[in-house]
Amino acid sequence: MAAAYVSRLKVTRNASVHTARAYEGDLRSYSSFLEQRNLCPRRGESILAYARYLTDEKEAAPRTVRRRMACLRGFYKDLVRSGAIRRSPFGELAMQLPRPRSLPRGLGRADAKLLVDAAWGLCDDPARSLSAKSFPAAILVLISVGLRVSELVGLRAADYDCAEGALRVRGKGSRERRVFIVDQKLKRLVARLAERSNDVLFAPRNGEWSCQMVRRHLRSFAQSAGVQRRVTPHMLRHSCATLLLEDGVDLRFLQRLLGHENISTTAIYAHVGDMSLKRALAEADLLTSLRG
Repeated sequence: MAAAYVSRLKVTRNASVHTARAYEGDLRSYSSFLEQRNLCPRRGESILAYARYLTDEKEAAPRTVRRRMACLRGFYKDLVRSGAIRRSPFGELAMQLPRPRSLPRGLGRADAKLLVDAAWGLCDDPARSLSAKSFPAAILVLISVGLRVSELVGLRAADYDCAEGALRVRGKGSRERRVFIVDQKLKRLVARLAERSNDVLFAPRNGEWSCQMVRRHLRSFAQSAGVQRRVTPHMLRHSCATLLLEDGVDLRFLQRLLGHENISTTAIYAHVGDMSLKRALAEADLLTSLRG
C-alpha cells in the first residue's frame, strides 16, 4: 500500500524523486515500528506511540517529527479515499506536535570567505585540469545562488545559458526557475564546463555525481579550507540567503532565488537578519558611546 501511495504522489502532486524517496523511508520506518511493537496500524494510539518513540527514543528534531506525522496523515487520507479503510486514525487524535525553533544553520562571513578563497584557489590553478575544477566551481555556485544539493546534481550542460549566465534549475515538485551567475570569472568557467561532452554540468570526469558524493567531498573540502564546523550543502544554501539578506536583497527576490513556493518559508531568514541587527546594535552600543 505504501508503494502505491508513493506512486500516486508522483502523479497527483508531481513529487520529486527526493520527496518520493523521503516518503518511502518514512513509511518504512513506521511500518517497522508497528511490527516490532506489535501495534495495530488502524488505531490512533499507535500513531501517538510512534510520535513518542521519535521524540523520546530517537531524539528526532521537531521538524523531523512533524514531517513524518504529515507523511502518515497523507498516507491514511489516501487509504480512506481509495476505500482501503473507512476512516483515518488521525480523526480520533488531538496532537500537539513540537514546533521547530531552530533557525537555519549557515556560515558566517569569515567561514564563507575561507571556503570561497579555497575554491577560487583551485579554480585559478593553471596546473589543474578543467575536470578537477568542476567541484570547487560547484561550491562557488552553491554559495552564490543557494541551490539545493539535489538541484545541483541535476544540472545538465544544456541548462546553462552562457550569454546570460543563467541556470535552468529543476526544484521541488519539478518546478523550474532561472538563477543567474553574475561573477564574470565564474560565468566563464561554468561556460567551459558546459562545453564538455559530459552531459552533467559539474560532475568530475569519470567520477560519480550524487547528493551523497557532494556532501562527502564538501565536508573534507571545508576542513582543508580551515572551516572548523561540519559543513553541509544545505548550510551553503542558508549562508547564501542570510548573507544576501544582510546585504539588502529584498525578501521576494530571495523567494525567487531559492525556489520557495510560499514567501513564509523565506521569511525565516528575516529572523536571522534580526539577529545580525541585534549583534550590530550591541557592538555599536550607542548609549555608552554617547555617555562617554
